Amino acid sequence: MFQNVGLIPSVRSGAVLGPATRTRREFLGFVIDGRPLLSLFDGEDVVSALATDLPPRALSREMDRLRLRGPSSLPNGRQVLYCCPECGDLGCGAITAMITRHDELIIWRDFRWQDSQDQVLESYPDVGPFRFSADQYRNVLEQGAPLRIGSTGTD
Repeated sequence: MFQNVGLIPSVRSGAVLGPATRTRREFLGFVIDGRPLLSLFDGEDVVSALATDLPPRALSREMDRLRLRGPSSLPNGRQVLYCCPECGDLGCGAITAMITRHDELIIWRDFRWQDSQDQVLESYPDVGPFRFSADQYRNVLEQGAPLRIGSTGTD
């Protein structure tokens, strides 16, 4: 009935692309039943909202949003899962989902690529819904805060 959710330290490599540059970003990637969630989104160049180069308070705020302990950064209550790796601005577009809690169940559903104005740029009807045990979900997010690239999570 439940799926397993996890977080793994991930890297978006940096590069010099002619006159432009591609910024290296470290983030915690979502894994569902052993498969990176990002692999379901047609190679989108995004990083999770859990960028490990965020100041600790900002990373904690993102964790709280995913735990449904803080307000969404979007007016429609959806939660940002992945965003622009260069600036994190929702105006560039973001992969979002509805995250709800029903008793001891956390559900991620209705995945979309949208902008900050709630304009849906693409839907992902073949992704999800995913159902997680609320306890396992909470534990993963609480343990994920100290993870960093190259860390074992026990540092």
